[in-house]
Amino acid sequence: MNVSAEKINSTKLDTPTYCCLAILESCFMKCKMCYKWQSDINLRSPDEPTVAQWKQFIADLAGMGDIRPTIHFAGGEPLVRGETLDLIAFASRLGLDTLLATNAYLIEKEISLRINEINLKNIVISLDGVNKNTHDFLRGTAGSFERVQRAIEFLQLYANKVKIDLAAVISAVNLNEIVALVEWASQSGKINGVAFQAVTQPFNTLEEEKWYENPKYSFLWPKDLELVNLVMDRLIELKTAGSLKRGFAVRNPTRQFGIYKRYFEKPEDFVKRSGCHLYSQALNVTPDGEAHLCFYKPSIGNIKSSRIQDIWFSEKAKSVREQIKHCRKNCQALVNCNFDETEDYVE
Repeated sequence: MNVSAEKINSTKLDTPTYCCLAILESCFMKCKMCYKWQSDINLRSPDEPTVAQWKQFIADLAGMGDIRPTIHFAGGEPLVRGETLDLIAFASRLGLDTLLATNAYLIEKEISLRINEINLKNIVISLDGVNKNTHDFLRGTAGSFERVQRAIEFLQLYANKVKIDLAAVISAVNLNEIVALVEWASQSGKINGVAFQAVTQPFNTLEEEKWYENPKYSFLWPKDLELVNLVMDRLIELKTAGSLKRGFAVRNPTRQFGIYKRYFEKPEDFVKRSGCHLYSQALNVTPDGEAHLCFYKPSIGNIKSSRIQDIWFSEKAKSVREQIKHCRKNCQALVNCNFDETEDYVE
């Protein structure tokens, strides 16, 4: 039996190592690869957790296991909510590593000063190219490229303790700018690293098996496989050859770029040999307090009415874990965010 099969069939359940806390789902940008600017297709309850309930959840999470999870504060655009930075400060005081994912549009002097106070470990800013027209098009917002550049300057001036990373979604639109983005970020002296994600079905859209063939989204899907392979090979070279500025990193595991090649060539084929491994690692909480092991599967409980340690080990969670073990969907979490290079991905 291979290592992954042993993991899948193991009865041992660890506490979460990663938590994505979505304070809100909405966003003011009209990104081409994310439709959270439209009405929520999941019709979530408007009854959101109070700040006290969010803090109770974070405190419970901090005390669940020996390995404290990183909390990823996300959205929508999390900086729309004023309490986001207060919750980050609370999590930091408990010794949790914190990460804020943002489009950076709202980052000015005041927010930068506040970020400097709260011991945020990492801020990840979306930047999808070195050409402002490319980024502004993909983000559906004129001037968004310039706002990213300005935000980086503000953070350098007023919050220089926080590590700044960039995040880019690889699509047909920006494929020919991906390598240049790494080179620019490395030489800037302001950025610690860059992480890439392969484009997947846009968020907040009805699930489709072959979404990449839908005319609404198909322009995002890279069809020039020769260029895909050249770019992935170049990213591997940049990551491994030692040519980047000292202290700068391409965050993706080297193996992930090989998986991206196959994913773009054969998106209908599952990227792994065995089932999904996310049933025991990741925890995601939506703005209404619903806890999910996977956003494509039912909630396992709500933090407004139950403690997370009870939710995590519940019978409902056990049932959802069984569903995840047998899932064969190439989703955002499996292909991108929770990629594990020790797993049996097919190359």
